[in-house]
Amino acid sequence: MIRNSLKKTQEATFAIELPHPHHDEMPTPMGTGFFISPDGWFVTAAHVVTENGNIRTDLSKAYISKETRLGDWANTVPITCKGLNLEYLDPSTDFVILKVDFKTNATKAWLKNRKEFPFIQISSRELEEGEPVYSFGYPLADPDSQNMGNITWGYSGLCPRVTSAIVSSTFEKQPMVMTDGDPKVYVLDKALNYGNSGGPIIATETGKVHAFCSRFQPVGIPQGHLLYRNGVPLVIVIPSLYGIVYRLNNPNILKELKDKNIPISSI
Repeated sequence: MIRNSLKKTQEATFAIELPHPHHDEMPTPMGTGFFISPDGWFVTAAHVVTENGNIRTDLSKAYISKETRLGDWANTVPITCKGLNLEYLDPSTDFVILKVDFKTNATKAWLKNRKEFPFIQISSRELEEGEPVYSFGYPLADPDSQNMGNITWGYSGLCPRVTSAIVSSTFEKQPMVMTDGDPKVYVLDKALNYGNSGGPIIATETGKVHAFCSRFQPVGIPQGHLLYRNGVPLVIVIPSLYGIVYRLNNPNILKELKDKNIPISSI
């Protein structure tokens, strides 16, 4: 059941906020990421923090943050961390590892009495087609900023969302030739919204993370009754029918995780 592991997933998952030129350089939600170790290793999708292969901004000015909740693991003080350091980038699998320093953030109220970050354990097990999974992330964020003379005031309205799905397929499209070097993905039967990018894909039964959100799979549907002048049917593109998620057991990703002594389960 999702409820068995959801709280732990929520604790370890954050919105990634980068300075945005259209919002007076105020931190603006750009995607989702999650801790994969207690000492601060943090995963997201490469396109969240890069644009055209280049880092979007000075990551020292970036934050990871989450909604505040009254209850066991949060309070009314903002839950944030700063000081993100890029440690690994692989555009071929849309994968980034960041490092967040615990000592830099240890005085924050939400980390009081903690000696480590909350995290989700990675699994190298292959998910099966039809296996239930879920994601937690921050789509639909609503940032706002106002310039009041010498002061710029900003606010990010985060919208945490849980999405359940199944593994629809273990490959995106059947190529003419398949090799072991091809990036490995899962296709989900639900597409995830902008802002979910970089968020975890959790096996419902175990609570382990197997993949991260990356992109949509658009589907073109020919309309036989609507023709162009040359007689070719008009194609309507549905941009968000399926979700494409990159597996964390891609060989290059697994090697990087093991080199950093990040705990990996086989379950």
